[in-house]
Amino acid sequence: MNHKLFSSEVELGKFIGSIGVIPDAYRAISETSSTFELHTTPTGIKVLAFDSFGDYSDRFHNREFNLVSSEGHEAFDFILTKVNPKFSINKAALELFEHHFVSLLQLRNQFIDSHCPLVVTGRGLGGYLAILFALLHHHAIDVEESNGSKTPKRPICITFGSPLLGDDRLQHAISEHPQWKSCFLNIVAKTDPLASFFSSNTLYKPFGTFLFCAESGGHTVFEDEVSVFIVLDAMASSNVGNSQTHDYTNELGFIRRKALYRGTCELGQINLNSLRFGIMSQFQEVGVLNDIPIKMIAKIEDKRTRMIKTKRKVNTYEPTKKLNDMKISLTYMEWYMKSRRSKGGYYDAYKLNAKTKNEIESRTKIITHQGFLNQYWKKIVEETNRMPQKEGANLRRRWLYCGTNYRRIVEPLDIADHYRRGKTNYMAYRSNHYKLLEKWANDEKKNRQPTERKTKAACLTEDSCFWAYVEEALILLEKLKNRDPNNIAMEIEEFEVYVLGAIKDFSVSPDVFLEGSSLMKWWSEYRTYKGSSYRSEFAQYMNDGRYTSYQ
Repeated sequence: MNHKLFSSEVELGKFIGSIGVIPDAYRAISETSSTFELHTTPTGIKVLAFDSFGDYSDRFHNREFNLVSSEGHEAFDFILTKVNPKFSINKAALELFEHHFVSLLQLRNQFIDSHCPLVVTGRGLGGYLAILFALLHHHAIDVEESNGSKTPKRPICITFGSPLLGDDRLQHAISEHPQWKSCFLNIVAKTDPLASFFSSNTLYKPFGTFLFCAESGGHTVFEDEVSVFIVLDAMASSNVGNSQTHDYTNELGFIRRKALYRGTCELGQINLNSLRFGIMSQFQEVGVLNDIPIKMIAKIEDKRTRMIKTKRKVNTYEPTKKLNDMKISLTYMEWYMKSRRSKGGYYDAYKLNAKTKNEIESRTKIITHQGFLNQYWKKIVEETNRMPQKEGANLRRRWLYCGTNYRRIVEPLDIADHYRRGKTNYMAYRSNHYKLLEKWANDEKKNRQPTERKTKAACLTEDSCFWAYVEEALILLEKLKNRDPNNIAMEIEEFEVYVLGAIKDFSVSPDVFLEGSSLMKWWSEYRTYKGSSYRSEFAQYMNDGRYTSYQ
C-alpha cells in the first residue's frame, strides 16, 4: 500500500475499501467451521481464517479477561526484544495462543517456504489468533532472511472487529520491526461493540492501520493513536449495552460501492486549510465529527503538521539504498588503503599527523567517510541487537558481509586514533558495535559448511584488532627495555605466537609486512633487544625473510 499516491487518508481509505481481498477474507471467516481453515480466493490467494470463538466472546463481554504479563510464557518469546523484555496482553489471547501453539507452529512451518501470497484473518477474538500467528510467521521469515534464504512472502493480517490486543510495550516491540507493523489492517464497524471494548481510558494501545466504517458505507483510515482512540471512544459511548456479534457483510458491500463513487463534501465550512479539511472529512466519513471538540481537531492538525515537516527534513530510510551509499564510502576507504602502501600501509599513514595540503585534504575526506560508516553501522547494529537473538536472527547475510568488511577496514583507523592520542589498552575502550559485528560473523562462520584450508593471504586482515595488539607489543617492549618485572617477556612471546598463527592461517594481509609498518618497527626493535642468538619459530620466520614472499 503506497500512501504517497493519495492526497489524504480519506483517499487511502477509499482505496483500501476497494481491495477485493477484504470481502474474500471475510467470506473465508464465514465459511470456517473449526478453529482455523485454509481457503483459496478466486484469484489464487491463500486465506488462513480463524473462527470467532463465540464462547470466549461471551466471557469477554462479562469482563473475565484482563491484561496479563508475558513473563513466564515462552510461547511469546519471539516478540520480545532487549528494549522490551516483557509486555502485557489480554488473557483471552494468551490462553487461545498457548492452547493452539503446537498447531500454529506446524502451520508456520507449512507456510515458511511458500512464495505464494498469504492473508491471515479473523473476526472478533479470532482476530487475536490471526494477529499472533502473523507475528509468529514474520519472526520465522526474519530468521530465514538472516540465514541468507530467499525471502518468503510476508503475510498480511486482516481482522474484523477485534478488540485491542495489548499494552504500550507490545506496541513498541512491534514498532521495532517496520516490516511487521505495516502488515496489519484492522477493520472496525462503528456499531461493533466488541471492537470498541477497550478505549483510551484503558492500558491497551493500537498498532497497524485501522479502517473504520459505518452502515452508510462511509469509511476512512487512521494510523495515529490519537485519532484511533477518538473513534473508538465515540463508538464505545454509542454501543453501551450492546453485546451482539456484528456481521460485516453489509458494511463491506456498501464500502465497495461507495469507494467507486465519491460524493460531494458536506462539511459546510469555508476557509479551511487543506490539512484541517482532510482531518474533519475523515471523522465525518464515519459519523463522529460532531462528537469531537474543535480543540481536539486543532491538536491533531498540529501533530500532523509536525510530522509532515519532519518527513521533509529526513530522507526516507530505504535500507538497500542506504547500504549501497555506505559501499561507496567503503570503496573510497579501499582506495586510500592502496594509495598508502608506499608509506608503511594505511594504518601507519593514518596514525601520522598530516602535514602537506594534499595530506590534510585526503585525511579530511577519510574522516568524513569514516564518520558516515561508523554512524550507519552503529545504528544498524543497535537496531538489530534490540531484536530477539534466538535462532541466529542477527543480520541478514548480505548486511553481515558488508559489516565485516567495514569492521576490518575502519576499526584499524579507530585504533590509530586511539594510540595517536597517547592512550593505551584499546580493547578496554572498544566500541560495542564492533564486538557484536565480530561475534555475529563468528557465529555465522560456525554455521557454514567447512571449507578447504586457505592457501593465499587475506586481502584484509581478518582480526580487526590486529594493530591494537601490535601497539600493545610496542608498549610492552619499552617496559621490557626498562626492566619492568611483570611477566612482560611471556606476554611478548604470546604475541609472537598470535602473529605466527595468523600467518599460518593466511588471515593477515601482506601489508602488515610493508617497510615502515608498526609491526616491522616492533620486530626490528625486538630483534635488536633479544640479540642474534634468540631463537623462536617466529624469529626464524622473520630472520629467514620468508615474510617477503607471503602473499
